[in-house]
Amino acid sequence: MRGSILTPEMRHRILAQIVPEREEISRQQRVVKRLTKALSEVAEEIGQSFVFIEPQGSTGAKQTQLRGASDIDLFVGLSPREFSDILQQSAPQRQAMLSERFDELVDRWFWPAAQRAGGRNIIKAYSQHPYLSLVVEDIDVDVIACFYLSPEELAENGPITAVDRTIHHTRFVLDRINDTLRNDIRILKSFVRASHAYGDDCAVGQMGLTGYSLELITLFGNGIDGAVEMLLHIEDGPIDPFGRPAHVLRRVPTFRDDHVILIDPTDANRNVASSFSPRAVRWTITRLRHLIELRERGEDDAVVDLVLERPIPTDPPPSWLAPHCITRQFVGARRVHYTLFRDKLHRLCRLIARVLRKENTGEKRFGETLWEVYFEQDHYAIGMIVEKPVIEPVYSRRGPPVDIEKAASAFRKKHPTAYEKDGYLWLDTKRRWTRAGDMIDYMIERHSIEGLEMTTEEGDVSRRVLNTLYRYVMRIEDFPLSRRQEYKDTEQTLGW
Repeated sequence: MRGSILTPEMRHRILAQIVPEREEISRQQRVVKRLTKALSEVAEEIGQSFVFIEPQGSTGAKQTQLRGASDIDLFVGLSPREFSDILQQSAPQRQAMLSERFDELVDRWFWPAAQRAGGRNIIKAYSQHPYLSLVVEDIDVDVIACFYLSPEELAENGPITAVDRTIHHTRFVLDRINDTLRNDIRILKSFVRASHAYGDDCAVGQMGLTGYSLELITLFGNGIDGAVEMLLHIEDGPIDPFGRPAHVLRRVPTFRDDHVILIDPTDANRNVASSFSPRAVRWTITRLRHLIELRERGEDDAVVDLVLERPIPTDPPPSWLAPHCITRQFVGARRVHYTLFRDKLHRLCRLIARVLRKENTGEKRFGETLWEVYFEQDHYAIGMIVEKPVIEPVYSRRGPPVDIEKAASAFRKKHPTAYEKDGYLWLDTKRRWTRAGDMIDYMIERHSIEGLEMTTEEGDVSRRVLNTLYRYVMRIEDFPLSRRQEYKDTEQTLGW
C-alpha cells in the first residue's frame, strides 16, 4: 500500500493503550532489584559463584513489553568452567547431570532467595531443566539458570542450554533500538497478540511468532511499515541478515523442513522461526492483508481495533456446526511447564485426527478433522471439528480384484461372506466406533499424559478452543465444512 500503515492519530491511539504505565515499570524494576539482592546474598552465604543476574526478554533491558505483560524472566548466568566435569560427558548424560545439578541450585539457592524476597506461590517447575517460578508483588517471575558464553564460544560450539543465547539477543536489540522502533515493536507485538498467534501460548497453531522474531523483523524493516511488508512475504523466501539465498539455506539439513526462515543475527546457523506453526503464520498474514484493506478504505477505527488484543469469544458454535464439535478439558500439574503439556496434547491430537480419518483398512471413517489446543494457566482444552461425527455401524471393505484368482480365492476362504461388486471382492465389516467422541475418549485414555487429568467441566477454555477453530482456523484451512454454504454466509460476521 502507499503511505504508512498507520496515521499519526491511529498510532497515538494504539500506543495510549499498549505502552506500560510508569507504575507498572517501576514495580517490575523493584521486583528485579529485590530478587537480585536476595539471590546475591544467598549465593555469598552458600559459596556459589555466578557471572550475572539480569532480567531478560521484553521486560528486561529491551523494554519492549506491552501493558499488562509484566512477567519477569530473571536469568542467573553461570560459568561453564565450574561445570567442566559435566560438560565433558556425552550429550544424554550431560543433560541428565545438568538437570540434577540445576535441581540442587534451585533447592539450595533460588528457593531460599525467593522466600527472602517475599515471594509466594513458589514452585519448582520443569522445562529442559528445573527452574523456580514464584509471584512477587503480583508479578509472575521465573528464575532461570543459564551459562554465560561469549559470542565466539556460542558461534563455535553452540549453546549448552536452550536459553544461553538470550543475553546475546538482548544485546543485539539494544545496540540498534530507539524509542520510535521500540514503540513500533510494541505495535507489531500487539497485532500478533490480537491475532492469538503470539509466542508459546498462542491459540492458533502449536507455536506462534515470538517476541524476539518480531523485534528482529521490526529492526530489519526499519520500522512498522517495513516489518509489515516483510511479514506479508515471509513465506516467499528467507530473511537472512547474512545475505544467503533461499536455495543455499534450504540445503542446510536443519532448515530444510522449516515453514519460514528468519536467521538469528547472533548465530548464522539458527533459524529463529523454525518452530513457527504454518497455521499461526498464515493467520497473521491473513489478518495483515485485512488490516491493509481497512486502511485503504479509510476505516481507521477498525484498523485500531484490529491491532488491540481482545479475548477469544466464548459464544457457542452455530447450530449447524455444533454436532461436529467435540471438546475435552484437563487440569495440569503446576510443577510442569505449560509447553510440555501443550506439546504432548498436540501430539495426541495429531494421532487422534489420523485414526479418526480412516479405518485400519484404508476406508473413510469419520473423515477430516480440524483440531486445536488452548490453555489458560493450568486449564487445558482440546477442540475438534469432525467432518462426520456419527457414522454407520457397518462399512464395506474392499478386497482384491476378482481377476487375481489366487488373492481372491484366499480372501473368500478367509471371509466366506465376501461378495463381488465392480470387479472387486467386498466385505461388510462391523465398526468398533460409530461416534467420534467415543473414539476420542478411548484414545485419550489409552495415551494418557502424566500430570494431566481430564475433567467433566467444559468451561471457557473449551468454548474458546472451538471459537478459535470456527472463527480463525476454518478461514485458512482447506476443510470440507469450510466449503459449506452456511459457513460462507456467516464468515464475514465472525470478526477478526
